[in-house]
Amino acid sequence: CETGTPDLDFAKRFAEGVQKVHPGKMLAYNCSPSFNWKKNLDDATIAKFQKEIASYGYKFQFITLAGFHALNYSMFNLAHGYARRQMSAFVELQEAEFAAADRGFTAVKHQREVGTGYFDAVTQTIQGGQSSTVALKGSTEEEQFHERPAVAA
Repeated sequence: CETGTPDLDFAKRFAEGVQKVHPGKMLAYNCSPSFNWKKNLDDATIAKFQKEIASYGYKFQFITLAGFHALNYSMFNLAHGYARRQMSAFVELQEAEFAAADRGFTAVKHQREVGTGYFDAVTQTIQGGQSSTVALKGSTEEEQFHERPAVAA
């Protein structure tokens, strides 16, 4: 279902109409980034919105373009900070990545994240273990990202 605004009453009526014709049919709802959520709903309704629509049968709930908005906003913030505070802005981002690792964030080790180790293993297999062009072995990532970097005195 896609509505013009985040509207629980409409979503409920729509779901009831579908369920009359197709009982038990699972529904999908686009929690659209095109909505101005705060203009249409109060904080309490926003907080319960997904649980409410789930109770109507909307089992697949998604946000189209969530990644687009997150990526562009985060890059804007980094560029804005970098223009004013240079490397300090990037280091703040890096520190936030280190802190997020405790919650499961893995991209701080970007070479590992994109599969460099796998391609190194393929290269080593093809070269009989004699390749000098592997990327991860001896890299700055391998050397520096095992644990939180020490702060220079």
